[in-house]
Amino acid sequence: MSLRMNLVGLLCGPKRECRTGCVRPHSGPGRAKRGRRHWPPAEGLRGISKGGAPWLVGFAVTLLVTGPWLSGSEAQSPQPIHSTYQGGIDEPVGPTHFWRAAAAQTRPTITSTIRVIVPDDNAELSFENEVTKTTGTIRDLETPPLEPGRAYQYTFSVKWTPNNYTTITRKRTISFKAGESITVDLTIDASNDRAQIRYVPTPDFVVDAMIRLARIRRDDVVYEPGCGDARITIAAVRAGARRGVGIDLDAERVAESRTNVRGAELDDRIDVRAGDALDIKDLGEASVVFLYMGDEFDLMIRPLLWKQLKVGARVVSHRFTMGDWTPDETVHLDQGDAGEYRVHLWTITQEVKNRAANF
Repeated sequence: MSLRMNLVGLLCGPKRECRTGCVRPHSGPGRAKRGRRHWPPAEGLRGISKGGAPWLVGFAVTLLVTGPWLSGSEAQSPQPIHSTYQGGIDEPVGPTHFWRAAAAQTRPTITSTIRVIVPDDNAELSFENEVTKTTGTIRDLETPPLEPGRAYQYTFSVKWTPNNYTTITRKRTISFKAGESITVDLTIDASNDRAQIRYVPTPDFVVDAMIRLARIRRDDVVYEPGCGDARITIAAVRAGARRGVGIDLDAERVAESRTNVRGAELDDRIDVRAGDALDIKDLGEASVVFLYMGDEFDLMIRPLLWKQLKVGARVVSHRFTMGDWTPDETVHLDQGDAGEYRVHLWTITQEVKNRAANF
């Protein structure tokens, strides 16, 4: 540790944490209950300056021991400190910047208000990966004191469960200038939305109906996003498909699928991957895609199907549909007291490809 750092530590005393950097939900009728949420400090050195008069002495001694009239190892500053609070990188903080830091204590400051609209009353709202304790579809927040005219950048994310088998996560990064009032609408679908689906196995009689509806051929390559135990992919390859690919987020499901593929002696024809089904890079190789994921997920993957699949490719879904993309064919499976099951088929046409180009 340099002489400069030792002296500052001795004269200033222990560093105190700045308590100004927090998000304060507004109070009032219909608004979230008041609470405190810590945001990154607006000035990297603010916590140091709370020592009062001892800080000034430390500052003066720092100038004496680190000024240009000294040479040698004691005069060198520590590695620059960078603040990432504003989404950019501030200027390095070293001995020559202490005067600027001192002057910053007297600068005028201003706050910004941020209204965040979320899809569900009980949605979990996070700021910079820290969960807030707010509820309601409208959340009003206030920033800590900011430097007027300066640009800032924050990232919000929201997580909610539209049903008992789907969890959706949505992120949004905003840029603004200090003093501005901003609205962040997290109810609007975004291309970076992600969904986690609870595993529910497809009954074997439904698997058989899906294979028949897909009209599997010898040259088919089948993909199954969210493959679960891979039973549909295995059935498709056994029905004559050239090869299959299953993708799942759940490590336990991936292990189970690989075990089942080995048991079926189809290791050389079926590839089971661990990963997000919305991040498939080679989806365009599929001639058939099997789905049993949910309406929300189907709408997320629909743009990828439209853009990447070739004309003539088929999409088969157990139960769930694709919004306003009407199925070419639907098979109803009446199971008496167990209820009715439905299997849907869509075919990629040139019209669909043209529609995808306008997205």
